[in-house]
Amino acid sequence: MINISIRFSGLDVGYRGRLVLKELNGVICPGTLTALIGPNGSGKSTLLLALSGLLPYNGSLTLGERELSGISRRELGRLVGVVPQQTRMSAPFTVYEVVALGRLPYHRVSGEDDRLILEAVERMELERLLFRDVTKLSGGEAQRVSVAAVLAQDPPVMLLDEPASALDPRHTARLFSLLRELAAEGKTIIAVAHDVNLAAAFADFILAVKDGKILFSAPAVELDGAVLERVYDTSFEFYTSAVGKRAWHAKGI
Repeated sequence: MINISIRFSGLDVGYRGRLVLKELNGVICPGTLTALIGPNGSGKSTLLLALSGLLPYNGSLTLGERELSGISRRELGRLVGVVPQQTRMSAPFTVYEVVALGRLPYHRVSGEDDRLILEAVERMELERLLFRDVTKLSGGEAQRVSVAAVLAQDPPVMLLDEPASALDPRHTARLFSLLRELAAEGKTIIAVAHDVNLAAAFADFILAVKDGKILFSAPAVELDGAVLERVYDTSFEFYTSAVGKRAWHAKGI
């Protein structure tokens, strides 16, 4: 597997004449799961779009040792997999056909492709839906199909925008456990998470964005109430369960 780091320096990103991200600096190392947190409208999705090559930028943004703007779209399709925030599908493809789209950047059909497709389907527990019309799926099922397509793509970098937003608790835990396994195998993974406890429990690192700037970038174990209050403009209380599980809760919730 190719191990790829992501580095950005003086990164400015915007669209429609509006600057959204301003002077961002950071490093995302291979073999890690980074949770991207922050309030609504803070620039999280914009950052993922820039990292995936879908938005122009100023400053430096490199994958490995190469400037992202100089990498062809075909090669990016092999290096970076993206799970978008909106996963509803309008074309009446089957689950198998949509997951198989993850192999398009390789422009071949082989036994290896089929193995990766079926392995991705199994990992996301989609076997019984394999030939179901994707337009007939629930929101959570459609989201799992989008993740499976990226698993079949098998890129060294994975960018996921709220990949658990429509999932039930069991599938959420299963997904983030899988992301941890993939990171341990050497993949570079960034996942947007609105649930700070989910982020703290599974991620190696936390990157907190607010108003287009990075407020916090550190190992997940360093996340505390003071950081969360700065990020979300509300106080947080810390709880420990009877079995030692830790959780942060916004006051008044």
